[in-house]
Amino acid sequence: MKSDGLVRLLFSILLAAFVAGGLYGGFMFYSTVKDIVAHAQLSSPSKLPAVSVKGNEIGTSGEPLPQKMERVNILLLGTDERKGEHGPWRTDTMIVATIDPASMTAGMLSIPRDLWVIIPGYGEGRINTAHFIGEAKKYPGGGPALAMKTVQYNLGIPIHYYVRINFDGFKRVIDTIGGIDVYVEEEIRDPKFPDEGYGYEPLYISAGQHHFNGEMALKYVRTRHGGSDFKRIKRQQKVILAVRDKILRFDLLPQLLPKLPRLIRTAGESIQTDLPPEEIIRLAKLAAQIDVEHIKTAAIDSSMTIPTTTEGGAQILIPVREKIRPVVDEIFTSGNRASQ
Repeated sequence: MKSDGLVRLLFSILLAAFVAGGLYGGFMFYSTVKDIVAHAQLSSPSKLPAVSVKGNEIGTSGEPLPQKMERVNILLLGTDERKGEHGPWRTDTMIVATIDPASMTAGMLSIPRDLWVIIPGYGEGRINTAHFIGEAKKYPGGGPALAMKTVQYNLGIPIHYYVRINFDGFKRVIDTIGGIDVYVEEEIRDPKFPDEGYGYEPLYISAGQHHFNGEMALKYVRTRHGGSDFKRIKRQQKVILAVRDKILRFDLLPQLLPKLPRLIRTAGESIQTDLPPEEIIRLAKLAAQIDVEHIKTAAIDSSMTIPTTTEGGAQILIPVREKIRPVVDEIFTSGNRASQ
């Protein structure tokens, strides 16, 4: 779903499902995941194995993995992969999610795909090309590793894990939870919404309350209605919170638990992560205890960037770092109580 948002859906589902179910459901979920992961590769085959260093571990990005009471940052990658295509792909959705056990807060920072940055070892480029280059150049750890390194280098945020999801994985997760409820603030008319064959499939969504299945949720977060990625980023974050709300509010664990084995078995095609099952479980426990008012959402938006055009005619966003830094500090500095 890359280009659409969001992402981290498998992560959201597994997290919230565990959270909603308490210790018994958690034990069943853990046993299921552990058994399936032993037989099916959930993480990217190109990722580097963790290396033990002074009692700690180094993750895919080369960043030491956090201890239990330390903040955990996860890069959510949505790729523009479509059926029948062969990669590598760009990541048109990039969101850094964070959970801080010490302050019991969480947050999401969305990064526009056209942000012009330094890609370590490969010069300047749009941030959404880091994953493409990592895959194409066989960077150690592949596209996710170079994307993580790029975010760390340019924003100063240590990235510990990643979750990568494509269009099909996004739709699958939304459908697995029975769809989501979303309030659309203004009508959407997009005569140039892309279809699967790189043609157009006009899209119209009326203003008001909607129940979206996976396909419609994907269209909602992919549409370029409004003329910029900034509105699309807001829709992506809204969908992520809607997934969390749906699972927790309706106590969906009893229905989800029997579906998890099938979901995870098929996830290898469309969802990859280097999060170990044990860490998913631990973070799920934390996620359940964090009130929604303590989840901070933000985006690197038009107030923090300067639009321009390269000599080759590409439209890009130059980061204004002195304006981005306070937002990064607010979300990723321990002790700050988040608010929406």
